[in-house]
Amino acid sequence: MNLTVRFLIFVLFLFLISCARPVQPGGGPKDTTPPRLLKEKSSPPDRLNFVPQTLNFTFDEFIVLDKADQQILISPPLQYKPTVKIKDKTVVFNFDEKEVLKPNTTYIINFGESVKDFTEGNPVPDFRYVFSTGDVIDSLQLNAEISEAGTDKPADKTVFMLYSDFSDSVAYKTIPDYAGRTDKNGMVTLRNMKPGKYQAVALKDENLNYKYDLTNEKAGFYRDTIHLPYSGKPVKIRIFGREVPSKITAVDSASNQRIRIITDPSTAGFRVRSLDDSLSSRIVIGRKFIDVYYEDTTRRVYLEVTKPGFKPDTIQHKLSRRRAAGKLKIAEEMPEIKPFPFTPDRPVILRFNTIVTTLDTSRMKLTTLNDLTGLNFTVSSDTGDINALVLHSKWMVDSSYLLRLNSGAITDLLGNRNDSMVVRFKITDPSTLGSIKIRIDSLNPEFNYIIQLSKSNDVVKEWKISGKKDFNAELNGIPAETYQVDILEDRNKNGKIDKGNFALKEDPENIFTRKLDQLRQNWSIDVEINMKDFQQESKD
Repeated sequence: MNLTVRFLIFVLFLFLISCARPVQPGGGPKDTTPPRLLKEKSSPPDRLNFVPQTLNFTFDEFIVLDKADQQILISPPLQYKPTVKIKDKTVVFNFDEKEVLKPNTTYIINFGESVKDFTEGNPVPDFRYVFSTGDVIDSLQLNAEISEAGTDKPADKTVFMLYSDFSDSVAYKTIPDYAGRTDKNGMVTLRNMKPGKYQAVALKDENLNYKYDLTNEKAGFYRDTIHLPYSGKPVKIRIFGREVPSKITAVDSASNQRIRIITDPSTAGFRVRSLDDSLSSRIVIGRKFIDVYYEDTTRRVYLEVTKPGFKPDTIQHKLSRRRAAGKLKIAEEMPEIKPFPFTPDRPVILRFNTIVTTLDTSRMKLTTLNDLTGLNFTVSSDTGDINALVLHSKWMVDSSYLLRLNSGAITDLLGNRNDSMVVRFKITDPSTLGSIKIRIDSLNPEFNYIIQLSKSNDVVKEWKISGKKDFNAELNGIPAETYQVDILEDRNKNGKIDKGNFALKEDPENIFTRKLDQLRQNWSIDVEINMKDFQQESKD
């Protein structure tokens, strides 16, 4: 065979391969039509007295399988993983050889959106196959709505499961009788079920095994028994993660008069007290840390720390003599919750990383940024904030100021004095800001509440109330942005909002949210919230 003949055979071989391979045609409108099932070439539907066998589903065009492990859901779930493959235009489904189907049971193989056309990826909609191992196809169905506890956002890709077994450990060890996966709206419908009594569980099934066995999985329960047939409103379940115990991650002693106890994820529910009555301890609990101030740093400090769900623990701490004797710089410190802008109608509050006890105004000078001529002002310590000083003056709108603190202007609890420092701040034009009035009615006086005003993920104002039926607050000089009001319901009064306990069937404590209209400049928003409205929404 000469070289020319071999070349022609090779070209013909490449041509035949290209003809056999399905490719997207060039030009013309985009194909938006999903593949169509050819029933006459596929396994017949609604089979009775079914025994495990190969199932074939043939379509009118070439198809691909996309994320089959995540998309395909079989109800009731199988004990063993089936094999699903594509052969040209056909989906081939094979049961595991060890699989034993339940007698007199209707099964649904729901392919989700796993089967798509080869060219454009158009999924086959509502692709399901139903069969029964008995003489009838069961026809009962149940709707459910699953959401995330705390945010009430729809919980998509969450498995809703029914069990005829009512034991407490069923969700951890047993495959459910029926299961379905939620859509992007958190909605799911279980179909082709038989009459009976069931308990319901929702699970964010990370390892796709229908069992609540991973620490990062979220789950929720329905408290009432479900009787099928069922004709009520959709079953509502909120899923939540396992409670992560709060812990102390570090003890910081950067200051010679302060111990900072750093916690994770927060200080919610923590309590701290000194075991030595001779120490004049002052304790400030923030969101992420607990500051303990004391006057005698040459002695060991004994603190009793109690965190939610645990017995009290004791922390012992003593600063080194070198640190205790050293003179540290008194520095300005920003609070955890960023304050609203300074405006002409109210004093400027500056915070320091020490307890302010004595102020020497002769060592202070207030000027504008552009004019270093001294201005008249008064200054005092803040009785509501032991780390702050309050500055009064005739503030000018939209102006920047400098407060010069010469050495010794501030004396702290231990007699330490500041080194020379300059604090800069700006007075904002109030016409660029807005105000919000909040009124909340029908609170339960038997509960404690944490009320927060937030923007994005940042809390800008927080209140803690107890034993009240209503709440009122007015905030002025707020930046013109979009806010929301969060009402955190502390039913057991442990100082934190519990996620819930699946094993003990304890519901997560409620977080109610109201998104506010955009706050515009020089504008006011009146927020009226009645807690009964949330109760009605949960019923609906």
